Order: sequence, then structure tokens, then C-alpha cells
Amino acid sequence: MFALIDCNNFFVSCERVFRPDLENKPVIVLSNNDGCAIARSNEAKLLGIPMGAPLFEIRHLVKAYDIQVLSCNFELYGDMSRRVMNILQQECEKVEVYSVDEAFLEFNDSINWAEEGDRLRKHILQCTGIPTSIGFGPTKTLAKLANLESKVRGISCYIDHTKAYHDNLKAIPVAKIWGIGTRLNKSLKEHGVYTAYDLMTTDPAWARRKYNVIVERTLRELGGISCLSLSLIQESKKSIQITRSLSEPVQDLETLKQIIARYGFRLAHKLRASSQKTMTIWVYARNSRYRSEKPVFHQQTIVLAAPTNDTTSIITLAQQAVESFFDPTVAYHKLGIMAIDLRDANAPSAKELFVSVNQSRKPDIDKVMDSINQRFGLGTVRPLSCGQSVGWMNKRDHKTPAYTTNWKTLVEVKAK
Repeated sequence: MFALIDCNNFFVSCERVFRPDLENKPVIVLSNNDGCAIARSNEAKLLGIPMGAPLFEIRHLVKAYDIQVLSCNFELYGDMSRRVMNILQQECEKVEVYSVDEAFLEFNDSINWAEEGDRLRKHILQCTGIPTSIGFGPTKTLAKLANLESKVRGISCYIDHTKAYHDNLKAIPVAKIWGIGTRLNKSLKEHGVYTAYDLMTTDPAWARRKYNVIVERTLRELGGISCLSLSLIQESKKSIQITRSLSEPVQDLETLKQIIARYGFRLAHKLRASSQKTMTIWVYARNSRYRSEKPVFHQQTIVLAAPTNDTTSIITLAQQAVESFFDPTVAYHKLGIMAIDLRDANAPSAKELFVSVNQSRKPDIDKVMDSINQRFGLGTVRPLSCGQSVGWMNKRDHKTPAYTTNWKTLVEVKAK
């Protein structure tokens, strides 16, 4: 038996753990640069605020209904996610972390799913303060649908393909099925497939012939045939990217080099954290697509002689790339750096013939820097080329403290 456990309105729930005054109030969390709503409380959803709504378009609702507006606090969300997933891995032997707020679990078919689901939900709420929904089913796809019902009913739910659950499947639009996108939803409706039940009773051979094996697999999963097993081993990342929109356009080369240095610093840190090195670095910059200017997209790909995750090397190469395509007439609005062609950092590799003593000692510097930053927060120690916090950095005017990862923002309680 499979289960899908999902943290309810995760970003908002993380904020409410440390801000109980936000309970039962409409709350939205904004994307980088305070642009769009990427998380909404149930109260905000009832006011008609859609996912991805630009803040400037809903300011009248924010003012009229006193909606609490918060900037994204990914440091907090990432740490709270780790806490939830750690609890699940302690409680269940087989866990697949599917996303920052979702995980699939596999249980013995003999378990009492209602009792187990309620126990898990209460345990996570007690330990982290995060409310969750959990759905059970004989396949991952049915567990996903049961999770949707759990969100509505507020209890653990189960759905399978048998006659007893046909009414549940008939009430679920085909667009709600895991893996059914907008185009596929439209096409299926044109062929009379409107609900999960309709898709389940469709001929598998027709689904494969008309669409692909993925649709056929989804159909069989709805019919109780498990085609998707848990991915218990975390796959290595194929690429790692650091990219941000700037709070204001930049036309100064030194500022751009400072920005890309920060991105390179974070990229190198992520590579080491995942025990990987890169053979290719891609750097790009562009102006705003929403202004009346002519679209400009500058890029450069750098193929390395040997794989690396060295901070200094990556920053140097990234800054050289920016220098090569910089145009003073362009108001750059977004920059990014991506590491591709990744390799296992622990795998043996051919050594270069000419390596200086200083180069051979650089990994030790990164190790010390990572150790300090892990203890006191990322960016506590960083290369001088990264500069100080300045106006171009992401605008987060409504950001709450990183309560769980930064000593300086610990909650203080004073007794009188």
C-alpha cells in the first residue's frame, strides 16, 4: 500500500509555526522580488486570489481584506521540510521525498490505514507544527487522488479501483490526476474522458496508441495495477542552476561581476553539498522582457579541462564570461549560472600534469569555509568578490526571520 503525505499550504504553515497571530487570517507568500503569490492560506484562496497572481494586480484585495503579505523565506522552508522528512524516515522504512512538501511512503497491505494516517499527521503536527494531509491507495496515482480528498475532508483517506470507490473517482476531474497537463486534459475531454473513472475504464491499448506509454501507465495505476515503484535512492542532479531577477536594472560591469560572484559562490557550495563537480559552466544575462526595450539575451558556455567544485575557479570563470558579453547599453535585469555535465566528486579522475601547490590546497579552503557557513549560516564567510548586500539584491520587504537556521533571529521570550 502506498501513501502520499503533503504539507498543507506549506510556506504559509511554516510562517504560522512562529507567527500564531497569523492563524485564521488570509496570508500570501510572495516570490523573489516580492512579485507573485506562490503560497496562499485557505482564507486567501476563498477571497479569490489565484496561484501566481502578481502583487500589483491584487493590492485592492490586500487592502480591502487586510491580507497578510510575506516575502519568501526559503531558509526557513528548507529547514522545516528537512524536519518533516526526517520524521517520516524515522516512522517508515520506505520513503520517497517527492518535493519540498510531499513524500510517498510504502506500507504493508495489512496496516490499518486510517489509524496509521491519523497517527502520522498528529506526530508531525506535534513535532513541527505543520498540518498535513495523507492519502492511501494500492498505487501511487490512487494515493495522490486520495490525498486530494484528504485535503478537503481534513482526515486520512483511501481510494482504490473497486466498486466501493467508483463514486469517488467519478467526482475527480481528469485534470486533477497526477501527470495530466493542460493539453492532455483538453484532448481527453474531446474524447469523452472527463473524470478519473472515465480514464480508468478507457481501453489501455487505445491510450497508448493515441497518446503514449505514460498515459497508459496512469490508466493502469487508476485500475489498481502498480506501475510506479518508490524511488528510494536519491538520483544525482543532472544540473544545478543559480538564477535571480534583480530588484533594479544594472548597467555597471563591476556590479554585474559582484552579482555573478555571489551566484558562483552559491553554485560551488551546492556542488560540494551534493558531492558533485562540473565539467561545463553556462553563464547568461538578459534585460527585462516586460519593458519596451528590445529583448537582449547574452550567454557563454565554458568547457573545463577537468571537473571542479572549487569556489575561486567557478567565480573567476563566471566573471570572465560576464566581461566577454557585457554591453553598457543594456539594462540587465536577470543573471544566471548553471553547472552541467556533472560528475561524482568522489570518483577517481585523471590528474593534470601541471598543478601548482596553491591549487592543490584550494579544496581545504572550501572545506573550512563550508564548515563555518554550516554552523553560522551561508554567507558568513565568502570571497571578497561577492561584495556586501546592496540595492540590486532581491527585494524581500516582508521577510520574516530565519528562526531555525540563524542564531541572530532566535525567538526571545522575556518573563516579567
